[in-house]
Amino acid sequence: MDFFVAYTAVMIIGTFVVLGLILFVERTKLEALEGYFIENVQVRKYQQRWGRNQRLVRFHRMCLMIDILRAPERSVKEGYMTEAELAVIPPALKRWAVWPYRLAIMWAISWGYWCTWL
Repeated sequence: MDFFVAYTAVMIIGTFVVLGLILFVERTKLEALEGYFIENVQVRKYQQRWGRNQRLVRFHRMCLMIDILRAPERSVKEGYMTEAELAVIPPALKRWAVWPYRLAIMWAISWGYWCTWL
């Protein structure tokens, strides 16, 4: 089998795995994350703005959580959260929030390699 065909198969299968992982995190971990930010003004504003619990709404709320947890020093500096709010969140939950999206970015870069190879 040609290496390009094998790489293409891995990329296609991996894309569905990454998307499934992202959907899993949005469905199961979002409410747990928002539970730690009950008093946070930014999170409450997003919840009021987006309202219903549909797919796109959960995506936007999860993007806020990722933005806060991806660079916590910047979030504290800009006033999105306090050090106390950050210290309460379990490290495993932080990893569940951030790593699927980092994996998606790496996967997108891999697709870029695939496109240039094509």
